[in-house]
Amino acid sequence: MSDDPEFQYDDVEPLPISSDQEGELCQIMYDEEYRTVMGIARALLQRLEFSERALYATSQAIELVPAFYTMWNYRFQIVRTLYGADGVKLNCELDWLDEFTLNNPKNYQIWSYRQALLQLHPSPEFQRELPILQSMIDEDTKNYHVWSYRRWCVLFFREFSNELQFASSLIARDVYNNSAWCHRMFVLKNQVREGPPSEVLTGELHYTKKQIEIAPQNISSWNYLRGLYDEFLDGEADPAIIEFALSFAPGIFAVDISDFSSQIQSSYALEFLAHAYAKNKDTFAQARKAYQALSDHYDPIRKNFWAYKIRSLTT
Repeated sequence: MSDDPEFQYDDVEPLPISSDQEGELCQIMYDEEYRTVMGIARALLQRLEFSERALYATSQAIELVPAFYTMWNYRFQIVRTLYGADGVKLNCELDWLDEFTLNNPKNYQIWSYRQALLQLHPSPEFQRELPILQSMIDEDTKNYHVWSYRRWCVLFFREFSNELQFASSLIARDVYNNSAWCHRMFVLKNQVREGPPSEVLTGELHYTKKQIEIAPQNISSWNYLRGLYDEFLDGEADPAIIEFALSFAPGIFAVDISDFSSQIQSSYALEFLAHAYAKNKDTFAQARKAYQALSDHYDPIRKNFWAYKIRSLTT
């Protein structure tokens, strides 16, 4: 590092990164490159040097330890001091970050650093963020950090126009992608503060039912359907949706509670029905029967939870 042709560090005394005390219980064997890079970067940090060479030093340190939060924070202080609100310079920093991101898809610090840069930028652009987001999602469609950052971007730029279509494209690739379903609900809840227009909601109900028909035993689509009713329809399931759910658990309420030999297509349909029936005292009996069926036959791993739900049904 000290031999880099662009930056010289002859005046910097690297800080030691270990005590090197005799008799240490477990002495870490750092190689010479690591000692030099980290020693110089930490020395520059200690004296709070904000310079181009310090910026380069942080890039070398971060390459070695991508999760070094303190070094990310130091880098941001340097960028803010050197570049301020210079959009051209900040775009160069984002270019560097794009390349680093592609090689470190699971690193958390990347995304908080991007947020800080965009908040500093005088004219940030949502479109600029889309290629790196798409690349990361293509590599791992359920990367939690990427989805979280996309939600942050959508709120930061107040840009919702293509988000439902984006979620649809991911669900088309994998109907079980819970991250895409969650993003879809996030968009609906934030796009219009008082809730989506009726035609949008009608379209969402139709869309969700189609996805359930593709994969009836998919908790993500059933939870989304339930969320539509709970968030935007006062939690009241209409007769049409009850009939739809019943089609995946035919005859379940016609058999004796102690003899559930009926094969159903979806335990989540039964859970949806139980949730709907539990909202009205007149249908507590159906709710109790549904919960008991889940407990005894269709979802016994959550037996204690279903017992709690049954106890919650009070007349």
